[in-house]
Amino acid sequence: MPKLPIFCRGSQNSLTEVLKVAYSETSLKEINMLEKRIANKIKKIRKRKGYTLEQLGRLTDLSKGLLSRIENCQVSPPIATLSKISHGLEVPIGIFFDTEETTGEEGYAVTLKGDRKQVNRRGTTAELNYYSLSGLKSDNLIEPFIVKYPVTNKKPTKLYDHPGEEFFLVLQGKVDFIYGKKTIRLETGDSIHFDPSTPHRGQNAGETESECLVIIIDGGKE
Repeated sequence: MPKLPIFCRGSQNSLTEVLKVAYSETSLKEINMLEKRIANKIKKIRKRKGYTLEQLGRLTDLSKGLLSRIENCQVSPPIATLSKISHGLEVPIGIFFDTEETTGEEGYAVTLKGDRKQVNRRGTTAELNYYSLSGLKSDNLIEPFIVKYPVTNKKPTKLYDHPGEEFFLVLQGKVDFIYGKKTIRLETGDSIHFDPSTPHRGQNAGETESECLVIIIDGGKE
């Protein structure tokens, strides 16, 4: 059974509803263990670098309280927040997705459709679900994801921003891409390459689930 690093809580959807969109099933116990592993990794790196929560908060523009809840697995961050944390800690965002099985020693990594690692399950990202496509070690330039947007009638209430660059391609369905004050309609095959420091997010604009390829480029790399 594939192992799925998972985080993001506070969802309006039930766990069962969210798990229905996963490519493969995982027990709740496995999910909780993986979720905790990621939270512990953030805490371990912070302490190794000698940062207090308050100091990391200043570096990431995130509150001390939020960082504490993330480290204690009481809340799980979306990708944008993880990107801010990775930049504050001066580590690649991919380090949060590394597992013991992650090698990349061959110089490449194949991710089969059924082995995609789900990155979130509940939370602020209740209306979307991330699946990591990267199988290489964490010190790489890009982090690719599949993002699935369930059908929804809710209007987005929160936008996200983070450093680097981002590429967004609609593989299936329709998406309203909100970028600052603009709303851009994207349909199957359409894409947008943008500066993610401007608040943004995607939203399903159709009557069926939409699926997108998202590539985050670490702006801290040279």
